[in-house]
Amino acid sequence: RPFSLTVRLFANMLAGHILLVTFALLTQSLVTAETMQFILKPMAVLPFGMLVFLTAFEVLVAFLQAYIFTILTAVYIGGAAHPEH
Repeated sequence: RPFSLTVRLFANMLAGHILLVTFALLTQSLVTAETMQFILKPMAVLPFGMLVFLTAFEVLVAFLQAYIFTILTAVYIGGAAHPEH
């Protein structure tokens, strides 16, 4: 059970960080583009907006994950400490 909690938490954090890195790199590449600058530079606002939104969403997910991790850990410890009938 602790291993499943660890894998679940790690997978959620990894997926969120990969999304953030993807949109950050997309924003950077659009801003520093050397061809078609008049089209690509204004388009950099879209992935930057998504990056800001996903950052706020990741903070919400982090609090939710911490809550779920705490509750499940308490349930697992309670189940292990309580003798079976």
